[in-house]
Amino acid sequence: MILLQDIQNAKHIVIKFDVEYLTSACALYTYALQLHKKVSLLCTKTDIDNRFSFLPWFEKIKHSGYSSADFILELSTSALELYELFEKNSIKLNQKMATALYAGLLVETDGFKNSNVNGMIFAVAKQLIDAKADYKACTRYILNTKSLAYLRLKSLMLKSILLKENATLVMMSVSDNDFKASGAKLDDAYDILQEGLTLLHVEEALLIKEENKTILKRIKKEI
Repeated sequence: MILLQDIQNAKHIVIKFDVEYLTSACALYTYALQLHKKVSLLCTKTDIDNRFSFLPWFEKIKHSGYSSADFILELSTSALELYELFEKNSIKLNQKMATALYAGLLVETDGFKNSNVNGMIFAVAKQLIDAKADYKACTRYILNTKSLAYLRLKSLMLKSILLKENATLVMMSVSDNDFKASGAKLDDAYDILQEGLTLLHVEEALLIKEENKTILKRIKKEI
């Protein structure tokens, strides 16, 4: 849980986060700057998807520690949770904060397609747009941008596609050679598998490791 008072009292803040909380980190970084604090972004992983390079302060992200900081915030707060915290404390959002939080909403709701999306989510999205969030950039980069490596892996995985159980189950396979040939990562394979659920009648999707036939991922269509 984020205690804004800790940020207000500190002189040098390090926001330490996993890539899952990248958008929240960028929004919180902006808030700390508004308080005229020295603040640093520390990501625990080095492989950040370039789709997020449009986010404010993306170029400020580092991957090594800051020994001079007097407060290290280990961030594990979703964009929606951070928005609610700002709202509760009557913190006005500027364009950078709104853009980062809107990007987080897109990621967390899979482009507003998750089954748990409700009117409250859309109300928050409207508030962020009213706060000048660059929603067009968020949509373009997060939802409509894929890497060349992703497309190469997709072409390989689609060759392996099979339909089972009266076309209600889609199966795809991937191998170590596929990753080497494409330059893609396992997360890319998971995203491609998700597309299999868009097939008519399909209710479940399986990703199989080609070398040993183990199941890497099993997902079901949300209803």
